Amino acid sequence: MQMETCFICRKHKGQEAAPPGGYFYKDGYWMVCHAPGKLGPLGTLFIESKRHFLDYAEMTKEESASLGVVLKKVFHALREHTHAERIYQLVTMEGQPHYHSWLVPRGKDVSERGLKFLARDDSCEEKDAVALVEMLREAMR
Repeated sequence: MQMETCFICRKHKGQEAAPPGGYFYKDGYWMVCHAPGKLGPLGTLFIESKRHFLDYAEMTKEESASLGVVLKKVFHALREHTHAERIYQLVTMEGQPHYHSWLVPRGKDVSERGLKFLARDDSCEEKDAVALVEMLREAMR
């Protein structure tokens, strides 16, 4: 897929709809946002590479080193503001061949675990996602 037709590249350039509340974290390599409400429970986030590449094998040393730092910050903020018992991380690149990682928080009150939890057809309200993004933006400062 060419960068000109890549949905994530186009989203970064403002050529596709902005995520709920916009990107709440950006650095030299990564952008973090809430997923559209129809794609998961409240707190479902995307960590997207700024540069167009597919997977870990194509990351630069700098990108791979910085990813751990970003994950630590985002996990901390997400756990603090969702009270998640677990945060699942998933990387597939099936829908969009541009590196992005899904973070999906699971609350203590959810009985399904692991793949059964991830297979649920969950969603959240966009307004709730926007409100959470504002809290995460403040937490990431």
